[in-house]
Amino acid sequence: MRWIDTAAGPVRVRDTGGDRPPVVFAPDGPCTVEHYDTLVALLRDDYRVVVFDLPGFGFSEPDPDYGHGLAEGGRVVTAVLEALDLPPATLALSCVNGLYAMAAARLAPERVARLVLCQTPDVTALKAWAARTIPSPIETPLIGQLLNYFSRRRLARIWLRMAVADEARQPDFLATADGTLRQGGCYCLAGAVQGMLNTGDDDALLQVPASVPVTLVWGRADRTHRRTDPQSLRTHCPHLEVVTFDDAGHLPDLEAPERYAALLRDLPAAS
Repeated sequence: MRWIDTAAGPVRVRDTGGDRPPVVFAPDGPCTVEHYDTLVALLRDDYRVVVFDLPGFGFSEPDPDYGHGLAEGGRVVTAVLEALDLPPATLALSCVNGLYAMAAARLAPERVARLVLCQTPDVTALKAWAARTIPSPIETPLIGQLLNYFSRRRLARIWLRMAVADEARQPDFLATADGTLRQGGCYCLAGAVQGMLNTGDDDALLQVPASVPVTLVWGRADRTHRRTDPQSLRTHCPHLEVVTFDDAGHLPDLEAPERYAALLRDLPAAS
């Protein structure tokens, strides 16, 4: 484990190293680097696997002025790519974090080989999802942050019970997340939601270059996205490919790691 300084604060990074093609993950909170142990083990023989907690999640404490905005998040992603001096990488981010990956592809296209996103529809659909799923006080600046801080363990439990499709696996997800929070880890749900809500539907940073292939892995058993159309992401990525995991929920990479690892290996090499 190592730390990388960014303009938004130091971020905690796991890097398997080596000269294999890099694939980069940023967990969708309250998941953290530790949730990726199984997937790292499945991928490390074929890839240089990098997993880092974004500012405000896990043990990556954000600077006070970090607003979780689209450009800010994109710059954090590119800062990690630059600090590790990675060749063009596969960015494998989920949900709101997928927007940061899309911004990174605009900010530093020379460092991004492809995007493999999970549960990331277009911004309009994400805002509708937040209205249905996130308690409205969380969306209110300051009030949301206070409520989030004092309820962070409870919010994490509620979210993971909604997000993980297989109830038998929920306790493992919950235990890992709660262990991080009990040790002082972050779960800045309010900041991430508010940053997403402030993103313009037509922000230029969302328009992924046609030269960057985009695959969206969609868990069809996601209780929170029952009314969301994954094809909506074509608004920002007309060249999108959608792959569905019928029995996975909001975290298809973590809920079906073997299938996800096989999908990565089967993707054609990016030009």
